[in-house]
Amino acid sequence: MKTMVERQSIIHMYRVCGYSKRRISRELHISRHTVDNVLSAYESAIHETDPEEALSELLTIQPKYDSSQRRPRRLTQEIKDEIELCLKKNAAKTAMGLRKQRMLKKDIHLFLLSKGYTISYATVCSYIKNIESHKEKKKSEAFIRLFYEPGGIAEFDWGEVLLFIDGVKTKFYLAVFTFGHSNGRYAYLFRHQNTLAFMESHRNFFRDIHGVPAMMVYDNMRVAVKDFVGGEKKPTEALMKMSGFYCFEYRFCNIRAGWEKGHVERSVEYVRRKAFCLTDRFEDIRSAQEHLSRACLLINGERGSLSTADKSSRLEADLTSLKPFPGNLGCFEVNEYIVDKWSIISMKNVHYSVPDCLVGESVQVKVYSEKIVVLHGKEKVASHQRSYCGGDWCIELEHYLRTLSRKPGALTHSVIWHKAPEELKKLYETHFKDDNRTFVLLLDYAKEKGFSGTDIMKACKELARRGVRKISTEQMKAMLHGDLQAGTEESMQASILPAQQEKIEQEAADTLEGITALMTGNSEMRNIIPNI
Repeated sequence: MKTMVERQSIIHMYRVCGYSKRRISRELHISRHTVDNVLSAYESAIHETDPEEALSELLTIQPKYDSSQRRPRRLTQEIKDEIELCLKKNAAKTAMGLRKQRMLKKDIHLFLLSKGYTISYATVCSYIKNIESHKEKKKSEAFIRLFYEPGGIAEFDWGEVLLFIDGVKTKFYLAVFTFGHSNGRYAYLFRHQNTLAFMESHRNFFRDIHGVPAMMVYDNMRVAVKDFVGGEKKPTEALMKMSGFYCFEYRFCNIRAGWEKGHVERSVEYVRRKAFCLTDRFEDIRSAQEHLSRACLLINGERGSLSTADKSSRLEADLTSLKPFPGNLGCFEVNEYIVDKWSIISMKNVHYSVPDCLVGESVQVKVYSEKIVVLHGKEKVASHQRSYCGGDWCIELEHYLRTLSRKPGALTHSVIWHKAPEELKKLYETHFKDDNRTFVLLLDYAKEKGFSGTDIMKACKELARRGVRKISTEQMKAMLHGDLQAGTEESMQASILPAQQEKIEQEAADTLEGITALMTGNSEMRNIIPNI
């Protein structure tokens, strides 16, 4: 096939250089018939009514083959019949509601190859496309671009994403918000697209932008539309609650009219690709959400094209035009449960522990999308990260210390101990293996005094660093209080007056002597400090 450069070279050699057609053919290694055809077209263009336009078209438009008369050589009538049979089966499956189980073009091609036919995939696609082109087509529809005031409209939609959390493939749902004016995007991860996630996503969005758009736009999702009454869409209680608290209006799209919120329709795919196309493995959902937030920050600040040239200034205009942020809406459900004999409550086939003193009592549970909080009266007695694995046990050792003090032998054989931190198990195996009761009393003492498991680990490491081989309960108590006192002194150091320094140093020395005596077992020195 001759190129546009070759055509121009032929004309140049013939008209300017005065070469013969034979010489041009020899110089350019082109058939003489090709040279004749190009020069004939040139001569015809010169004699046109508008030779300038004819020559411009001849010298600037890339030549191409006329393939309209070409016909496939492998596509026999027998193969056509097989393809049409597959298409009929697809139509029958669609009518039965099995649309997702239809044969794709590549499946039809593989089917033909399995029957011994020799035909290319491109030929199969071309023939199917030709069949579909003869069907009645819906007339193309025109769309009108809308104008958006800054801070006026934000759109919401859900999307799915698969991530590996601690090595386990998990499906999450993206709650995506997009401003109509600036196309600024914000997204949040949830395990379900239920009412709690719907409310929490809005709370997070309004909190992050520190304001509220005048109107929110939704499609016909279940968490937003309760039902249709006489063709009118009735909002859910959750949407009514949020609308009343945050003072925004809402609008629903028409059925199967996703273009009515086209900003967020495109944003779901865009955010998902930008955030997770390269990185999809995380330790937990919190680190995944932090990564997603950073990706949205980069998206909102991107530049380099005509569509993003003034994106930052438009987003700033959106954020400065929002309604005032009234505060965080409580996004939880409250349910009541009875604590069973295992000192747990069972919610959706997941077991959560509560303090063992509440067995048989009624407790209230605030259910969030990612955590639960257990209340007895007005007192918060337990809190757990919410689990979505059926049959899971979410239990804490400190909830059973009262019972274990009476039944210490059950410690190492219990599910509670199986769920305990590995460092705590190591501490037990090293120093308290033959004395379960002492170990339980130590944990109970730490809980009573407000020390956490981390404090116990820290105290144990400090004693080991000081060369203590066999750690006792009294040593652990002394070290716990020593760490607490050190932290208090560090926080108050700036406010100590010079005149008080000598007295404080003397008291510290006396306290240190008392702790030393306590750790060595000297009964005479124990009276220097209070009994701990």
